[in-house]
Amino acid sequence: MKKFTVYILSFILLMGLISGSVLAQTEDPIVLGEGDWPGFRAKNSIVEFILENIGYEVERTTARDPILHQGLKQGDIDIHIGSWMPQNTDMRKKYKGQVNYVTQNMTEGVYIMAVPQYVWEAGVKSHADLDKYADKFDKKLYVGPAGWASSKKMNKAIDEDIYGLGDWTAINSSQSAMMAQLEKSIEDKEWICFVGWKPHWMNTQYNIKYLKDPKRIWESPYSWVDTLTRPGFAKDYPQVYRFLQQFRVDVEDNSQWINEIGFKERDEMEVAEEWVRNNILKVRRWLSLVETPEGESAYQTLLEKLDMN
Repeated sequence: MKKFTVYILSFILLMGLISGSVLAQTEDPIVLGEGDWPGFRAKNSIVEFILENIGYEVERTTARDPILHQGLKQGDIDIHIGSWMPQNTDMRKKYKGQVNYVTQNMTEGVYIMAVPQYVWEAGVKSHADLDKYADKFDKKLYVGPAGWASSKKMNKAIDEDIYGLGDWTAINSSQSAMMAQLEKSIEDKEWICFVGWKPHWMNTQYNIKYLKDPKRIWESPYSWVDTLTRPGFAKDYPQVYRFLQQFRVDVEDNSQWINEIGFKERDEMEVAEEWVRNNILKVRRWLSLVETPEGESAYQTLLEKLDMN
């Protein structure tokens, strides 16, 4: 009887340890850092939808880039999938060794000055062409919010009279205000030079062209986005970490999500579910060999949740 009791107590202890290890992964929500721009929110919506449907609790917290990186360092934020590079190079240098790099989740991004297609066809195909048509542009460059890399680059061009832009003015405004100005200019067939980037819904709604930069004041127009985690996340959530390593997004897909969420203002999770259902083979690659907190196939669990078996 005594021996039997020992077996029972050992069994209870073992089950407690097992359940405790599961709870260690699931009792606290996984915190996604989020910037206040639609491309970031769109990707987070996809990640949140998938993780919650394979058994994890997820929450999001919105902040500016410096706060997001600080949050990763301190362990308040688990995942940051919006580290836009090379624009965030200085931030990454500052936190080198204090946040964990996972992978590039999107390549083929672009970030540089742009014009409507009708302006490009009229002869403005490079930053070097701008001053030839200064009067048509009213010598204005729409560079987004103060502090953006675009504002710094173009103010430098003005200060140093690069491309003959010394007497031009850089117009700072919110992203939404700049988009409103772009829409008005295109509707009226007016000339405008503005900072453009993709992924973004502007690429699906308007015919725009990105300018060449022969003097390389932008270093490179090409951008990519990295996934970062807090130190120790891979050990605490190895299955989620595997998913993050495999989570890579086409720029066209991201622009599509941004168009639905940022332009059409549709519900984020509704867009996420719709896209996942219509692109389940892409999701399957992201979930290859990934398990749920209970040790089941994450992909099969997702199919069951979506009633797609």
